Amino acid sequence: MYPTRAARELGILLRISRELDVVGDVTAIVDNPSELLAWATTLTDPALMAWRATDSGCRYLQVSATHAHEPIRGRVTAVLHCDQHLDFWRELNHASDLEAGNRTPLTLTDLSRAWQAMTIPPPN
Repeated sequence: MYPTRAARELGILLRISRELDVVGDVTAIVDNPSELLAWATTLTDPALMAWRATDSGCRYLQVSATHAHEPIRGRVTAVLHCDQHLDFWRELNHASDLEAGNRTPLTLTDLSRAWQAMTIPPPN
């Protein structure tokens, strides 16, 4: 997936800046369950949530935490679009039967168990 024009522009500006200090909320879209798990283990006291969009029924997992020191002062959130990772979604016991428009809290243990249950195919 290619970043949008605005994301590319911001990336360039961040690379040429000497320092970064964000005051406000930040959301990152991650590409796979291992990245989400990395965010969950790195953030302090994260809240984990599985949810389904009301209109489309798309499946999402998110990890968020309050971050009160530089370079970010605000709520930090990482979101994984799980319709491309249905095997991982199905391993999350609390989320697998979630109806559109609903959400359920998860724990780091839930994410870890789902990751351990995943089969990793051998390379071609």
